[in-house]
Amino acid sequence: MNGQFQQALKSRILIEQAKGVLAQRHGMPIDEAFSLLRTYARTSSSKLHDIADGVVHHWLSF
Repeated sequence: MNGQFQQALKSRILIEQAKGVLAQRHGMPIDEAFSLLRTYARTSSSKLHDIADGVVHHWLSF
């Protein structure tokens, strides 16, 4: 169970970082950045964590 908790925490941190990157990049509030992130994940049929990873590690730009 501890491993699952650690993984969930890492995923949440990555998503928070991606929200910050998008907010700064596009000059938008954090809640709008999360909406953009979530919408992109849904429309591309991808996991939110994977999209956040791409944003944070600069291999995905939108």
